[in-house]
Amino acid sequence: MDEIRKELAKALERGEFHVWYQPQVEMETGRIAGAEALVRWHSPVHGLLLPGQFIPALEDRGLMPLLDGEVLRIVCIDMQEAEKRGVCLGPVSVNLTRLHAGLTVRAGGVEDACAAMGLRTDRLLFELTETADPEGSERQMRDFAGRLRAKGFRIAMDDYGMGTSTLKTLHQIAFDILKLDRYFVSRIGEEKAEKILTSTIAMANGLGMEVVAEGVERREQTAFLLEHGCRMAQGYYYAPPLTKERYIRYRAEGKRLPDRGRNA
Repeated sequence: MDEIRKELAKALERGEFHVWYQPQVEMETGRIAGAEALVRWHSPVHGLLLPGQFIPALEDRGLMPLLDGEVLRIVCIDMQEAEKRGVCLGPVSVNLTRLHAGLTVRAGGVEDACAAMGLRTDRLLFELTETADPEGSERQMRDFAGRLRAKGFRIAMDDYGMGTSTLKTLHQIAFDILKLDRYFVSRIGEEKAEKILTSTIAMANGLGMEVVAEGVERREQTAFLLEHGCRMAQGYYYAPPLTKERYIRYRAEGKRLPDRGRNA
């Protein structure tokens, strides 16, 4: 970890981080509705590294805001490239991991990045993790989310149920989307988890939010989610995170997921 920590700043400078896209799917039709942008580090020394292998070190060094900005920049470039080829990548969700003032992509900066690429604001949405800034001001989080929405971006609460102030946050911030954490989705089949999911989906629908289930890996999970009012999902049952080129191809072909029995 120490060796990786020393290389991170240079990796950002050298452009060694890349974005992969995990499709978000309409479960009833299999249509790809959009994707979540997930970062990967292509290290010339260590090979392909997943977030869990470098995010903690980035957090330790205070470099997460730089990574947030780099991911947003890459996503904007990828979307512009796809549109030049006549392909719309659909709304792409980008995680913002730091919400306190001065240590994140400013709302105006987000808008500027889109405008510079000629992208509409409805092409991007931002996932704000409930536990992203436990020491920061609730007011700053609320104000930041409000600025994003005022500029036309949609926002999602990520990792719902894994923090300590979920209901208060939902009351204070007008989220467009609620993402069910994979912890609960993986426990479909257990009575207690199913009751929590059922009530959560009903609450979100009642508040006018779209519900997206994360970490869907089995057909039985999709059946339960659909039965109880969740229409959107992402997870390995449908597709793993895809390289940019593969995701563009899926969108261009209008591919339906899951794709069983055919080479992807």
